[in-house]
Amino acid sequence: MIALKSIGKNKNRNFLTMLGIIIGIASVICILAIGDGFTHTMIKGMGNHNMRNKVIIQWEPTSDYNTDGGFTQNDASALAGIPGVDHVKLTSSVAEAGAKAQYKTKNFSIGLNKQPKHLKLVKGTYFTMTGASNGVYISEDLAHKLFKENAINRLISIDGTIYEVQGIYHIGSMEYRPDAYVAKTTFKQLFANQIIKDQAKIYVNDGASKKQIGKAAVKRMKQMGEEKKTGKYSVSNPDQISKQFTRILNDVTYFIAFIAGISLLIAGIGVMNVMYITVSERRKEIGIRRAFGATSSDIRNQFLIESVVLCVIGGIIGMILGYILVSIINAFLPFKAVITPYAIILSLSVSTAVGLIFGFIPSNKAAKSELVGLLKEE
Repeated sequence: MIALKSIGKNKNRNFLTMLGIIIGIASVICILAIGDGFTHTMIKGMGNHNMRNKVIIQWEPTSDYNTDGGFTQNDASALAGIPGVDHVKLTSSVAEAGAKAQYKTKNFSIGLNKQPKHLKLVKGTYFTMTGASNGVYISEDLAHKLFKENAINRLISIDGTIYEVQGIYHIGSMEYRPDAYVAKTTFKQLFANQIIKDQAKIYVNDGASKKQIGKAAVKRMKQMGEEKKTGKYSVSNPDQISKQFTRILNDVTYFIAFIAGISLLIAGIGVMNVMYITVSERRKEIGIRRAFGATSSDIRNQFLIESVVLCVIGGIIGMILGYILVSIINAFLPFKAVITPYAIILSLSVSTAVGLIFGFIPSNKAAKSELVGLLKEE
């Protein structure tokens, strides 16, 4: 309470002193929010990987000309025979097929996939296409390339087969989708043969060592794999890749936040300066308190608390300003910036630390003032 009263006596001067703290904290809050939001969006786009009781073996071609390899059913049977393995499922790391889309004289290479369970359309009506349907959903970008006007119910050719446009969907700048979706049956009949099975998902029994099974699987494929001459086998860990990617993004965010936080150093010097002025102006008060028995520690704590309170108030205002700025920035970002509890705790900790560090020297000077010297001045 005493600290607040002392700060209130010089509102304008103390506000200008806090301004550096406010700007610095608001900048750090904004940068951390943008970095955390971008990281969250990218990791979400990469997908969540449930690796419990699962080992993934990846096949990669040793040459750009040998891309038709992968795992076969014989490979799956060989992997299933490893002790501790429950069953094996062959999949592809890329489920998208390539195709040529054509409308009149316009021709484009596109990525194509089977119809998902849910798809939000900006035009048209979504329904589940059954059988060998000739319907197709296309992206806004592809619709704009092929058609100048409404694309709904138009006919386009994809690899020589005619399809009717049933709907158009939007692809956000921070998400990935293929250019078109066709019925599952159609995709399986016409396009699935393009996709190689370059991943073997090995499901292990409870209690079995995933690490040992992974090593045994790679060793067996190197010996028995039908495509061992055209490619190489390795254990794939998508969770580890996601963690490394997250760590890199976080390191970049924290580095930029640190650069922005340099302004807090300048603000801290301003706090030290104003505390020196405060000590000089209140030497009479210090002398009276010392005369009535206040110890050096009491004097030091009084001015140190004022310094901390000054910085914490600036930090709180900076956080409020940062929250407002993040809300405004979110209107222009392709992803949502997120203010995490970590950013709030860090901001409060930094503002408190600035008050302690830069307020200590002036406070210590006040504490060491000799009573005799103070009384002589008066």
